Amino acid sequence: MRQWWRTLSGCGLSLAVATGLSACAAMGPKASPPLMGEVDTPVPTVPPATPTPPPTPAPLATRPVLKKGKADKGEFIGPVITHLGAARADGLPVEPVSNEGGIPTYMSAAGSGFIIVIEAKPGSGGGEVARRVFAYQAGDPKVRPDLEIISSRDLGNGSPKVCDRMRPDIGGIPAVNPTRFDETQKISDAINDFSCRFETFNESQSSCTSTKTGDFSFVKQDTTQQFCMMVAHAWSFTEGDTILTVRVRDMNGNPGPAKKMRVRHPPASKVTKKPTPVPTPSKPKGIPTRGAD
Repeated sequence: MRQWWRTLSGCGLSLAVATGLSACAAMGPKASPPLMGEVDTPVPTVPPATPTPPPTPAPLATRPVLKKGKADKGEFIGPVITHLGAARADGLPVEPVSNEGGIPTYMSAAGSGFIIVIEAKPGSGGGEVARRVFAYQAGDPKVRPDLEIISSRDLGNGSPKVCDRMRPDIGGIPAVNPTRFDETQKISDAINDFSCRFETFNESQSSCTSTKTGDFSFVKQDTTQQFCMMVAHAWSFTEGDTILTVRVRDMNGNPGPAKKMRVRHPPASKVTKKPTPVPTPSKPKGIPTRGAD
């Protein structure tokens, strides 16, 4: 009996507590109704910033694009010679003494001991200036260097041996007269014999020529390739006028227009110097003596 009452009492207590809590909840404060005309204002939102694209990098400088692969007949689209002249042995360029018929003339009293300077840049074809100074194959005159240079007169002893520029078989350079670039073995041999004595210079700051202040520099600012040769006694210019004709090919084998220069070696003076007369010694004077008393 007591156990049942305890159970009922516990259940009643639980029910009372539950009923009281529900009543308390019902008696709690109620939410006030919104006032007339009151509107909920939404909280403004900031849109995310649009990322700024990085600046477009400037395009890298490129060499001229080849305009045409082959030249038309009689057209020269290869490299243009920007300078053809002479320089002193220390690399300082010299001015021509005259310009005769459009050909600059350079004077050399000894016929050697100076530098022949050739500079070039890409021509209308856009091809890069080629650099080979020796390309020889006996029996195939089409094999040639990219620097093609010929002389109107023999230089030194005019040896026909190709590229005999080193001792003990050092020799000169044969002439090509009349001046022609025909693809014959004789002309190709002479071109190789001349051009193999040149050195190539690809950068202005390491060129064979210099300014008056002593800085290395190409002679012309638009030059991209330089060729230089020191004129040695073995292939020196003989007395009189010698015409050099030069053209350069590009990487596609296209030759450019030819250019000329003149080297004048004046004849040695034939004036005979008169011997300086040797003075005749005078007779010694006699020693004065006292007179007799």
